[in-house]
Amino acid sequence: MFIAKVSIFPKNERGLTESKISCKNEVDILSHNDINCLIIVAEQVKHTRSAAEERLIRVAVITVSDRAFQGIYKDESGPKVAAAFPKDMYEVIITKVVPDEVKAIANEIVNCVDNEHADVVVTTGGAGCSARDVTPDATASVIHREVVGFSEVIRLANRDKNPNLILSRGVSGIRNQSVIINLPGNPENARMAIESVLPAIPHCIKTVRQQRPARKHGTASHSSVLHTQKGSAHSGSKAKSSK
Repeated sequence: MFIAKVSIFPKNERGLTESKISCKNEVDILSHNDINCLIIVAEQVKHTRSAAEERLIRVAVITVSDRAFQGIYKDESGPKVAAAFPKDMYEVIITKVVPDEVKAIANEIVNCVDNEHADVVVTTGGAGCSARDVTPDATASVIHREVVGFSEVIRLANRDKNPNLILSRGVSGIRNQSVIINLPGNPENARMAIESVLPAIPHCIKTVRQQRPARKHGTASHSSVLHTQKGSAHSGSKAKSSK
């Protein structure tokens, strides 16, 4: 597509008006009723997507399991989840196994987002009701905003196949410009869970990329409170002295 600067010559007038039109060819002559249009300048406009939109969505898969971390058994959930991401749209850049420890899980999520710049971080395992299921707690401690819809769909979409999925405490949310989603630990349940939310992930990523960074109000508001308190104290002192 070309955007052309057009000189319009009315047949019975010497006046010249410039306008812009779209055309298929670099140079063209148009005729319309009593107006002859001569395209004198044309330039091609390339409708290109941003680099962020062009590249594949980067995915990190974290398996949370004490026994898999210790090598007692082979991790099956992580590879199954990674394989569920279509290769024409996603690139799995990290697969990691961590123990069922809040600090280890939280640190790995932060690493994947802040250092490895993964767009999507999915965890599998540790989202149930046992004492060692602490993935939701670790995730909640590092996300900035919750996206409850992902977790709601995961719990309800496949409940006919596995009613126990409603027992998942998994959470989902956003950290910076990345989406974090907790999945069940069972390999087949994890696969069903990620497949149930896959259609919504690209739009979520696009929306997150377009948002402006949030302002940091913590320090400012704290200073304002201190300033107000000092001001009140100063006013109180004046009042006492005037008495």
